[in-house]
Amino acid sequence: MIDPNPPSAPHDTVPGPTPDTPESAPESGEASPPVDDGPTPEAGAGTSGSAEPTEPEDVEDPLDPGDVLRRLAGLLGGVAGVEVGDVLVRGQNATGHGAMAIGTVNVTATAAQAGRVWAETLSATIVGDVVYGYAPAASDQQLDRVLKQRHVVCLSGPAGSGRFTSALVGAAHRHGLDRVGVLGVAQPADLLGGATGPRSGCGYVLRLTDEAVLGVDGYTLVRLASRAETEGVTLLLVGDFSRRARDLGGHVIEHRPAPAGEVFRARLRRELAGRCVGFCADRCDGECLERYVEEECARHPLLSAYLAAEPRSREVVPVVEAIARTLPRAGQLTDRLAQLLPQQLRERAARILDPQDDVGRSVGWTDEQVRAFRLSCAVLAGLSTAEIRLAAGRLVAAETPERPPGAVVPERAPAVAVRLRGAALDDLLGTTLRAAVVVDPADGWSAGGVRVQFAAGSEDLRSAVLDVAWAEWWPPEVLLGWLADLVRTDLPEVRQAAAGAIGWSAGRDVRAALDTVRDLARDRRAGVRQAAAIILVAMALQPRLRQRVRVELDGWAAGTAAHLRDTVARAHELGLARLWPDAALVQLRMVASARMQRWNNSVSRGLVEVYQGGNAAALIPDLAEWTRSSDREVRLHAARTLRVLAERWAPAPREQWPELLDLTRAEIVSRHDLAELWATALSLPETAYRAWRTLGFWLDRADGQPEVAGDVLALLRLVLAGRPPLRRRLDHQLRHVWRPVMPRKPLLDDVGRLIREDSR
Repeated sequence: MIDPNPPSAPHDTVPGPTPDTPESAPESGEASPPVDDGPTPEAGAGTSGSAEPTEPEDVEDPLDPGDVLRRLAGLLGGVAGVEVGDVLVRGQNATGHGAMAIGTVNVTATAAQAGRVWAETLSATIVGDVVYGYAPAASDQQLDRVLKQRHVVCLSGPAGSGRFTSALVGAAHRHGLDRVGVLGVAQPADLLGGATGPRSGCGYVLRLTDEAVLGVDGYTLVRLASRAETEGVTLLLVGDFSRRARDLGGHVIEHRPAPAGEVFRARLRRELAGRCVGFCADRCDGECLERYVEEECARHPLLSAYLAAEPRSREVVPVVEAIARTLPRAGQLTDRLAQLLPQQLRERAARILDPQDDVGRSVGWTDEQVRAFRLSCAVLAGLSTAEIRLAAGRLVAAETPERPPGAVVPERAPAVAVRLRGAALDDLLGTTLRAAVVVDPADGWSAGGVRVQFAAGSEDLRSAVLDVAWAEWWPPEVLLGWLADLVRTDLPEVRQAAAGAIGWSAGRDVRAALDTVRDLARDRRAGVRQAAAIILVAMALQPRLRQRVRVELDGWAAGTAAHLRDTVARAHELGLARLWPDAALVQLRMVASARMQRWNNSVSRGLVEVYQGGNAAALIPDLAEWTRSSDREVRLHAARTLRVLAERWAPAPREQWPELLDLTRAEIVSRHDLAELWATALSLPETAYRAWRTLGFWLDRADGQPEVAGDVLALLRLVLAGRPPLRRRLDHQLRHVWRPVMPRKPLLDDVGRLIREDSR
């Protein structure tokens, strides 16, 4: 049996940059040479006429996109929680009342008018999940009635009141669960020009900023209604139309949200559906769920007082999700609520950053140094006190008025060099912060450093501390300059943590954050550009920033700045492709032609992320088109991606099938497109060695499986059709490589007959 574990990358990753040598000619008589399929420097790559930097760079730490998304979710708190795997984005603007969910998004159209308009169709599963956990609003019946009469409706309400979810539910009532979509535009008038993308028979929701609302007049609504009627769609404009209700007449419906208590109950029932929460002895009849929701939670004094104040829906959702994760009871529920309720959370953050006068005196620290240390704990959660202390020293130095513009901030710690552990560390953290963090003494005792990690359930406090720091203690330019300095350090963990904080800051000042990330993305060091990519992912996780970030990346990908284009590819590699599969295919195609990318695998990794998000039907035809490009770099990236995807196997009970071949069997992927990709991967020197090995593994696994073997041979027939060099190389592989390793495989006889059949 052939080696079942060829030395190649895991199924869900692309190998990092490694130098290759061209493969030997098929007629050389040698077995497969020891060649990897990583990026290959080509002769003359470093000539002065090249527009792209071509010298090999420092290699950054490999990162898993799922880990990146999970860490960012912890920092962003209620702004954007993320579940990976099936790519479900959950949180303040996610599933539930006042929220939006993005699963495996079926994209119908995008990038009309230079990226100013795009449309996304949500899956029926996601929309059904929203409807199931929805607390009906008082205005829903009016909305349903008007939607039957008009093609354009304005749903008015303050941000966070649940207006967006009500619009999604209204569209689902009107058109069905599988015909609900989301539109993104720079201005509503952009929908009037060119092909906008919506498909007939669907209801689309468009969230408008306050500025965009002011730009909507009656004539625009009339033209939008005419366009929507022509295309057979319904358009729901969501925004604060309170000052325009009289101007826009009967088009405006005032959103009247459900009471906060109803939102809480509906959401909690949805989160706990199907779970036994009462230690039922025999079969659970669901009564324990109702008792827990109504008696233990909704009647709890802290929670009932909080809900009586009618918080907005976006504030209720994270409280529900936190309760559902651990099912606290009695005293544990009281402690949990004290940590979670938003107003109390901000008060705790304010106490953390306003230390008492005597804090830090025992070690000779000033209030500014203690405050900087505590903020650094929030930014660098999970790192050691040594790294947190150096970051605090940088922030204190950044505050000094004597610092000239552009000066390098020295990496110095606060005044007294004490070992931060035990009572000294507890004193610096203070009672409030110390109760929220876990100090791990298992790492770094000898060096005087221990790790400070926020405890489970206290992650939202990190975001609250950043918010208080931004609003009350440091000017934004000081904080952003400090975080950018941390991104430029040599410690990967510090870079990545600071990048997440810059992404968080975009929710407060998107222009300043974009200026910062643009500067970092131009850095020649790969590790810094990797951190810049993390910033972009963090910004994209915040729904109201999506359009701004996407337009920015469109410009970077289409431009000529090599490092900016490289950062776009890295952002898709680290999770952006899971959120925007349609944009990933467009932007990665532009980046793939960059000469710089021949030494990087970010494009291929980003394409694999698109595939793993359930978008094989869109990805494979695009890659087949790439193989017909006149640009060799573009063909190379398509071949690299095929080689990685070819190593994936279908889940049980079809584990004997290569996943790509199983997709062709199900008619999700065209066999002709797959054959073109295989032919390219088997032909290019950079990918040929690993591609032939993987093909040999396919044949080994298919032997004795008639159905799989038949599909493999049918695919091989398409690969060889009209390609005599590949037929000769296949004959070489069969005689000199596969038969010596697999001497008794009947399927190889069929391959030999296929070669002779093709040679006639």
